[in-house]
Amino acid sequence: MTRTFKRFPLVLALAMGAIGVGAGSLRAAQDCEALPAMDFTSIPDAPTQATATRMVEATGEVPAHCRMDGYVTPNVRIVLDLPNSASWNGKYLQASPGGQGGSTEQEAGWCDEALRRGYACLTHDTGHFGMTRRSSWAYNNLQAELDYGIRGHHVAALAGKAITEHYYGRAPAFSYHVGCSAGGKQGMVQASRFPWNFDGILAQEPANVTAVGVMILWNALASYDADGQPLFTPADLDVLHAGAIAACDADDGLEDGIIGGDPRTCQFDPADLACASGQTSGCLSPVQVEAAKKKYTGPVTSTGEKLSRYFPFYPALPGSEKGNYFSMDLESRTSWGRFKGFNPDPGPSWKASDFDWDHDYKRMGISDALVNGFSNPDLRNFKTAGGKLLIIQGWEDSGLPSPRVSIDYYEMAERIMGGRASAQEAVRLFMIPGRTHCYGGVGAASGDYLSYLEAWVEEGKAPDMIVGYRPEEDPSGRRTARAYVEANTAVPESYTFTRPHYPYPLQARYKGSGDPNDYRNFEPVEPERP
Repeated sequence: MTRTFKRFPLVLALAMGAIGVGAGSLRAAQDCEALPAMDFTSIPDAPTQATATRMVEATGEVPAHCRMDGYVTPNVRIVLDLPNSASWNGKYLQASPGGQGGSTEQEAGWCDEALRRGYACLTHDTGHFGMTRRSSWAYNNLQAELDYGIRGHHVAALAGKAITEHYYGRAPAFSYHVGCSAGGKQGMVQASRFPWNFDGILAQEPANVTAVGVMILWNALASYDADGQPLFTPADLDVLHAGAIAACDADDGLEDGIIGGDPRTCQFDPADLACASGQTSGCLSPVQVEAAKKKYTGPVTSTGEKLSRYFPFYPALPGSEKGNYFSMDLESRTSWGRFKGFNPDPGPSWKASDFDWDHDYKRMGISDALVNGFSNPDLRNFKTAGGKLLIIQGWEDSGLPSPRVSIDYYEMAERIMGGRASAQEAVRLFMIPGRTHCYGGVGAASGDYLSYLEAWVEEGKAPDMIVGYRPEEDPSGRRTARAYVEANTAVPESYTFTRPHYPYPLQARYKGSGDPNDYRNFEPVEPERP
């Protein structure tokens, strides 16, 4: 299946003919050095300028390739890596950055892996400069917010695929999108708003930006006392996490230090960890117990109305205690409200304590429309176009979004698309026990997810089960781009155990006999609904 821009070669040829560029020059476009002289402003909906090119020598398993820097007007910067014709596998992969975006280097590790596999690969900066957790780039900047949330990765795809087609003289046979967190969210935007751009989308821990903004603000406020001092030390969070694991561990039939079942059904009360009289360690103070309860309950209004009534994906889940849910940096999280959450933005004088929990969550509509975009789970056009969406979501994800975000999205897609069987022809969600944000964790979180997606798209082999691996060394401890990519594209060289992962809502349950470190001794079960 090929999805290309049929008008582009003709439009470009006509444009070049108008400025006196002949067929010989068109053929010369395959030369890396010729790309900046090409007129790519006629790419439909994505006028593009190549600003520089260079040949990159082969290093290790990464083959020699042409690297083109450029931008789509007005300011979506792109970097396109094009392997030599003999190395090209005939496919295109686009890696969209997570977090705040702002850099073409953030997902360079994905392009290294893509080049190893023979792909042409593009990264982009989502339409603004500045790789940071702060949102000042969005300060009353509607164009930048639109590019970040919806337009940037779309026009990058139009440009990247068109230039790839022109460089090799033929269109990519298959096109893929990969990304985690906000990059995963961008994959969701592609599936719902631009269903013809990609044949396969790998969305890892996708972040609903507006929901995340409100959620992290609530959790950040609950993490500090009135004097601005953090309520939890790392040791306190260890106590809380251990309590959650102890309460929920055996739900999958095996006590292994991993919540293998659905944490939403776990009956865990942090009050059980309250310090006894005279106890000063290995327990929680009354203030800490109440703070933890706030996080598991989620935001409430001044009258106690739970906002989860409207946004069911807000509350934290047992198992997420060691991440950002419970150790928020209040200052950097306040940046969202100052520069991106409202319209107009209140600016640098705004404080987290200024948020009105009775009214302000209702004011997120403009921000939701601009910087979010994947709230729409209607994937019917994506399915009709033949697209496949593979969502990987860690149950212990605590980077920013709640696992409930992905579950809510998928369940709504099922309803819209006519039930599970119909929906799973195009979208499958895999909930990974013990996986944290984007990679790593105590569970069997690593695996070659990209290959499963390729097999689904190119061979029609829908992933009824994915084998996950627990590397001997937790890759998240390395905190490198390569570790992150390897954890999602490769089987680790050495691992301690494996687990089967089944399409949601199925869960893996230990059969009761056999080696518990072998995925073949587990079976899928239909869990009770929470």
